[in-house]
Amino acid sequence: MTRDRVSKFDTISGPDRRRLLTAGLALPTGIAAAAGVLGGTREARADMLRDAREFGLQPDSDTDQAPILEAALREAARGGAGIHLPAGRYRIAQLRLPEGAVLTAGPEAVLVQAADAPILQGRDLRRLRLAGFGIAGANGYSAPLVQLEQVADCRLSEIIADTAAGTAFDLRGCGGLVAQCAVSRARTAIFANDSSGLAITGNVIRDCTDNGILVWRSEKGDDGTRIHGNRIERIGAASGGSGEYGNGVNVFRAGGVIVSDNVIRDCAFTAVRNNGGDRVQIIGNNCANFGEVGLFTEFVFEGCIIANNIVESAANGIVSTNFNETGRLAVISGNIVRGSFRRPDPLTGEILYGNGIYAEADAAITGNVVEDVEVAGIGLGYGPYLRDVSASNNVLRECRYGFAVSVVDGVGHVQITGNMISRAREAAVIGLRWTDAATGDLLSGSEPVPEHIRLAGNQAH
Repeated sequence: MTRDRVSKFDTISGPDRRRLLTAGLALPTGIAAAAGVLGGTREARADMLRDAREFGLQPDSDTDQAPILEAALREAARGGAGIHLPAGRYRIAQLRLPEGAVLTAGPEAVLVQAADAPILQGRDLRRLRLAGFGIAGANGYSAPLVQLEQVADCRLSEIIADTAAGTAFDLRGCGGLVAQCAVSRARTAIFANDSSGLAITGNVIRDCTDNGILVWRSEKGDDGTRIHGNRIERIGAASGGSGEYGNGVNVFRAGGVIVSDNVIRDCAFTAVRNNGGDRVQIIGNNCANFGEVGLFTEFVFEGCIIANNIVESAANGIVSTNFNETGRLAVISGNIVRGSFRRPDPLTGEILYGNGIYAEADAAITGNVVEDVEVAGIGLGYGPYLRDVSASNNVLRECRYGFAVSVVDGVGHVQITGNMISRAREAAVIGLRWTDAATGDLLSGSEPVPEHIRLAGNQAH
């Protein structure tokens, strides 16, 4: 496990519609989308939409339509109404959304990036509603497709975003909702920084070159974003690094975040990575195929629950680490972890990983099932970084070691009780000095158990 990886992430800058529609997210008609955005029924809200063509907007024009559409949104908002876009492609560059803007569309309306600037931009707004249309980037443009800053209640729903060399949705200091959108071929799908009561739910995110969903804060503090029920798959790490990129969900310095019930597949590094977020919950996610750690809490964090997840085929399944950086206080319970494997470290090239579950400090590991891993079913500590860990009532099958425990001088106490260890290839419980075996099988009774380890009620067969 690499101890000196960079912990400060670089700041990320900020249609093939038929393919996305057939991939599983069909949009409603424009009026139906508006009904959801405006909060009423189709019949009750239809008269609150005005056709953009009333204001001179021209579908499929080669000219920038931003000035016309911006003026239309301002006039409609003054009357408490929204703007409806008919089918067509609209070239837009840096449209500034007004207070109370409502923009919705039929399923064949697409806003196309016309310059290296956001298509839609809003700042210092109380309320904003966008729904039902497509947005598409252009080759060579790295600006976000949608950029919002300090919007207290923004609601983005059923938007299809395709092809963004930068970020699709760049939200800074925003609250509200991003729901049932589809994002593909972006660098990052959603970047939420310094949020206030944001929910990211039910979105489909595919084929991003660096990251899926980022929830960050400029400084460590409470955030409370909820990331629920999304499907995230095929996330690369084109920008390299050792974990800054390649994540389905990345929480950075953001406290009180809940990541729940997501389906996450095929990420270059990690399904869910918490870097420095306190009181983070990672619950009920279904995860498979990761190049580094499936579910990860690391660096300066305090308090993380990782529970009731399924993790298959990751270099390490679940990890709570960096006691050397004050990372501590975790519950890892009720998870199924299978198929952890060894691979070269991206920085050093050293062959590492291969643990089902790993923890270092002030942690309870209970009621998990780990099967078919190359090294330890459960690894406890690295060198001197081990304190007050309890591992109880776990089932560990077909591992090289059931448990691998650090026995370096000065480590803290460990309790290993009531576990079932089946078909361990080399030892049920072994002591490690850093990465080297320092004892025989401590469960066999053939040698003294180190004083900091308590073994009771374990069964090996």
